[in-house]
Amino acid sequence: MLFNSPEFIYFFLPFSVALWWYCQRLQQEQAAQWFIVVCSVYFYGWWDTRYVPLMIGNALGNFYLGKQLAKTRSRSLLIMGLVYNVGLLGYYKYADFFIDTMNAATGHQISVLHEVLPLGISFFTFQVIAWLADCHKGLVADFNLRRFAFSVSFFPHLIAGPILHYADVMPQLQNRIVFDAKQFSQGLFLFVIGLFKKSVIADFIAEKVDVLFASNIPLQLIEAWVSAIGYGLQIYFDFSGYSDMAIGIGLMFGVALPLNFNSPYRATSIADFWRRWHITLSRFLRDYLYIPLGGNRKGFFRGVVAAAVTMVIGGLWHGAAWTYVWWGVMHGVFIGVHRMWTQIGVHLPKSVAWGFTFLSVTAAWVVFRSASVAQALSIWEGMLGLNGFSVPLIAADSCRNCTTTTLITGIEMIQYSVLLTVCLESMNARQMSEQLQPSLKNFAYLITLFFTSIWMAGTHESFIYWQF
Repeated sequence: MLFNSPEFIYFFLPFSVALWWYCQRLQQEQAAQWFIVVCSVYFYGWWDTRYVPLMIGNALGNFYLGKQLAKTRSRSLLIMGLVYNVGLLGYYKYADFFIDTMNAATGHQISVLHEVLPLGISFFTFQVIAWLADCHKGLVADFNLRRFAFSVSFFPHLIAGPILHYADVMPQLQNRIVFDAKQFSQGLFLFVIGLFKKSVIADFIAEKVDVLFASNIPLQLIEAWVSAIGYGLQIYFDFSGYSDMAIGIGLMFGVALPLNFNSPYRATSIADFWRRWHITLSRFLRDYLYIPLGGNRKGFFRGVVAAAVTMVIGGLWHGAAWTYVWWGVMHGVFIGVHRMWTQIGVHLPKSVAWGFTFLSVTAAWVVFRSASVAQALSIWEGMLGLNGFSVPLIAADSCRNCTTTTLITGIEMIQYSVLLTVCLESMNARQMSEQLQPSLKNFAYLITLFFTSIWMAGTHESFIYWQF
């Protein structure tokens, strides 16, 4: 079930919110939490009921394993839990990728498994790994099954994050949650802002960008740049829109989820970018990969290697394809260069540093979006002008697989999206919601955004990160 679907907006969300607060009003917080667990299971099963037992069984297994880890602090038990969870993710997500790679390298014809990827398994796996690690470290003080089930299954974050730690939600559930009208209003505001980002901006951009990436003719200079910058804006508005909606829904239930975006395209270094983009993923990679690999505690070279390995694994986490691996490699190289510059004391003017960062991130988005590394190489060649410099000024016949028409509207799209980025992200949406004051003007603004989002909803209904 999609956040931007009619059945979610008009039925599932109002029903679950209303019954949650009804139970809370009756001081039946335990019943309220179990009700949300049931709603979340139904939400997940809407996609495919076959994987509901997998989700439930995995959650129960990791809960009791974490409880045992907290008692024993057994390193071997922790390794067993990590191997199980990573192995489960690997089987569903990477088995066919490794079989195809082996076939290509050896000439064998091993049959692929064609397993359907369970929805949100990458996010769910990282969350339970964080749970096991926190239990092993002695950071968990609450082993209530109901609160754990609520935390891991809470439908706003279940499919595409934010990636939660124990401390993010479970402590909030230990006491009865009291309705706060301002908090609820902030949540509604965030939900509508996220819906607008997704339905009006991201989906509109996608209609233009998809045609360019689907072209069977090499893209020329402007076309290549429109595709690269356009996708960078699309994935930002799509994923930050989802995150805003998730956080907003959480606030409607009186539950605060962690911030996941903080104006990432304002970053002035690649390290700054990863402190602002997909913050909960960056936190997980730092805590459970980068630091265990040595971090910056064991010398400059070890730190660069740790950062590079972390980014490659982070790239592979996004999907079972060489394009994601190369995306991770590129960010690993960017971080290595940034560290070397910092080490030797290179300080660029802020505007130049921003330009380098934005161009680096944009170039990496090309391989992230491309169907193959070969396609990414072709688009990069186009961005360098190696495929031609022609600048079509008017739409004409079917010219170049209809990319001329796409180019004209695409340039307008880039202009408008940059303006919207500046307007919406001068502060993040969470900060905007906190400064929101109840008024007739703000209510009219919210209603206008909501109905505009419904009216202008594009054809790209699903969110980009649902595939991960």
